[in-house]
Amino acid sequence: MLKLCLVFSIFYLISTSSDIILKPIKQGRYNVALIFIPDVELPPERYILLTEQIQTVSLNSLWIAIPSFVDNFPLEQLRPKVIDEMITKLHTSGMPINNATIFLSGHGLGGIASQILARKHLNKIFGQILIGSYLERKYRSSTEIYPISTLTLSGELDGLTRVTRIIEAFYFYSTYPHFTLIIPGMNHMNVASGKPPNRIIRNDISSEINETIAHQQLAILICDYMNMLLNNQTTTSLLEYNFNRTKLFSQPYFDASKLEGSYHFLPPCYNQTNQQCQLGSAWSPYAQKIMSGLNDTVQMNISDEFHIVYKTPEHFAHLDNNCSNMKPLNNCILNIHTVTQNVYDDSDTGETPTAANEMRVKLISRQVLLQARDGRKYDFNQTDNQSLCGLINQYALNWALNNTETQTRQRYEKVGKKIIIGDDIGPLNAGPLWIWTPLVRI
Repeated sequence: MLKLCLVFSIFYLISTSSDIILKPIKQGRYNVALIFIPDVELPPERYILLTEQIQTVSLNSLWIAIPSFVDNFPLEQLRPKVIDEMITKLHTSGMPINNATIFLSGHGLGGIASQILARKHLNKIFGQILIGSYLERKYRSSTEIYPISTLTLSGELDGLTRVTRIIEAFYFYSTYPHFTLIIPGMNHMNVASGKPPNRIIRNDISSEINETIAHQQLAILICDYMNMLLNNQTTTSLLEYNFNRTKLFSQPYFDASKLEGSYHFLPPCYNQTNQQCQLGSAWSPYAQKIMSGLNDTVQMNISDEFHIVYKTPEHFAHLDNNCSNMKPLNNCILNIHTVTQNVYDDSDTGETPTAANEMRVKLISRQVLLQARDGRKYDFNQTDNQSLCGLINQYALNWALNNTETQTRQRYEKVGKKIIIGDDIGPLNAGPLWIWTPLVRI
C-alpha cells in the first residue's frame, strides 16, 4: 500500500509540475484570473496561444492558469483540489489575494470537469466558459438548475462535440445567465495548437478557418462575456448579434426535432396528461400518408401517440372507420391512430447523435387502408411487399436536404459522406421481430 501511495504521489508531482501560469501583459480595471482546463490528450502548453490571445484582447489585468493532469486526462477525481492549487500558484506568482475575480473554463472533456469543479467552488468561481463542451442534460431538472453563469462556445464543424448537441444546448441556455453560441467554420482542434492527437484526427471535421482566426474570435467573445459579468450587465450587443446568428443557423434542426418529437426537448407523455410532455410525433402521421398510397383520393385524420411499442398493455395502430359505402369518396374522412417510440443513445458524450437512432412506428398497412377506402379486397403481397419503409426514410432525407441551411447543404454535397437509403429487409412481420431488429447503418 505504501509503495502504491508513493507511485501516485510521484505521478501527481510530475503532473502538477507542468502547470502553466501566465502573468498579465497589461494593467486594467479589474484583476481577473482564468483557470483553463485542457481537453483529454492535450497538455497545457497547447493552450498558450489561445490564452495569450485572450490576454491581448482583454481590457483587464488577466492572469492565466492552465493545470495539468495525469496522462493529460482531465478528470476531477484525478485532481480534486485543482482549483485551490491553481489559486495558490496564482497568488504565489503575484496575483492579489483578496482582489481578483476568478473565471473557470474548459475545452472538450475539460469542460465537463470544469462544470463539476465550478459547482464545488460556488464561492470562488464568478463565471464559466465551456469550449467544445456543454452543460450536461442532468442540470435541466427543476432540482438541478446550474448555479453559475456559463458561456458555451463551440465550432460549427466540431467533430467531437457535434453541433447538433450544441444546438440542443442553445435551446435551453440562450439567455442570461447562460449563453450558447456557435462559431462558423471552426472545428474542435482550432481551440488548441500543435499536432492533434489520434482521437481528434479520427473524429474532427476539417476546419474552414485557421487557428489564428479561431483564437481571435474565441478571445473576443470570452472577453466580452467576462466584461459583461464584471460590469453587472445581462447582455451585450456582441452577444445579441451572435445569438441571432446561432438562432438562424439552428432553426432547421429545431424544425426537424419538432417533427420527430424529440424526447430531449420535451419528454413523451406515455399515457400521462400534463402540459410538460408530448402526446406523439408529427412525423409519424406524415409517414402514414406515404404508407397508405391513397394519394389524396380520400381524406385522412391521423393522430399519433408515444408509447413503448412492446409493453403490456400493448398499444396498436388502429382505424376507426371505413369509406367503402360513401359516395363521393372525398366526403369521407378516415380516422387513423398510429403509435411511436423514439429510441435514443442517451450517453450524452457529444460524439453521439442527438436525434433518435430510430423511430419505432406502428402504422396501418397499405392493404388495409386501400380496402377501407373502397371495400375491394387487396393482396398484401402486392400492396405492401415493397420497400415502403425505405420510401418513408427517403422522404425524411429529402426533407432534411430541402430544409437545411444553404451552406450546410453545399458542404454536404461537396465533401459529406452521402446517405443512401437501402431496400427494406425482412419480412419482419412475425410478432415483435421488427421491434427487435434495429435499423442497420453500413
